[in-house]
Amino acid sequence: MKKILAAAALTMAFTVGAFAQTNASNTRTELDAYASEPGVWDMMMDSEGVDVDDATFQSNWDNATPEQQASLKDACTKAQEAKAQFTDSVASRCKTALGN
Repeated sequence: MKKILAAAALTMAFTVGAFAQTNASNTRTELDAYASEPGVWDMMMDSEGVDVDDATFQSNWDNATPEQQASLKDACTKAQEAKAQFTDSVASRCKTALGN
């Protein structure tokens, strides 16, 4: 019985940890700390920090200057190195921007 309870507790701990990471909430102020200039995250999020849809992100990325793209790549790298919690879409878009 103790083994079953220990296994259940361990499973719950992993599940809660995974849920917390998957549902990370990025606020603009949290992620702006990793950006070298204001507006870097505008390609991925609106002004309230809500993730834009895939088509909007792709359009924003395609229409960004090389400097803006480099700033986003730099911000993604810094946030990843700091082990910031990302929403799934922000994490995916950072991977796309970085070519990973």
